[in-house]
Amino acid sequence: MKTLRADARRNLDRLLEAASECFAEGGADVSVDEIARRAGVGHGTVFRRFPTKEALLTEVVLERIRELTRQAEAAVEAADPGPAFDRFFRFAAETYARNRALVERFDSCLESEEVAALEVAVGRLVWRAQRAGVLRRDVTALDVLELVPAAGRHPEVILDGLRRRL
Repeated sequence: MKTLRADARRNLDRLLEAASECFAEGGADVSVDEIARRAGVGHGTVFRRFPTKEALLTEVVLERIRELTRQAEAAVEAADPGPAFDRFFRFAAETYARNRALVERFDSCLESEEVAALEVAVGRLVWRAQRAGVLRRDVTALDVLELVPAAGRHPEVILDGLRRRL
């Protein structure tokens, strides 16, 4: 990949940050003009970097998925699997609750390597929590990924249902 000049890198970073905020707040219906305005760049700058609004939206959603993967991977490395699973689940539920674009467009990324990596990381996290005896044995990574968006602002309700009963 070609290295960007410092000013081009700053513009791209501002653009992605503004797009992330706009899509999180307004979903896919946010205009490119609004994103460019918030980023402080011209309309043309957006389309030089991303051929379509859909391409920009996909990049923003994939970055959120990469962020979830980083959090899941960190949780896998935590000393105590039960609390680590709970922290990841709460983080993921909060991420969904404040991001309309992620809710609206996650399914369009199902075939991506980013979603595959997320599933692997969550699978490892689930396995560790099951092995520690704190998570039900019949729960899969896919179950967790399907339940996260439904958790909304009440992840404890779903976490209670996921916990192994002694």
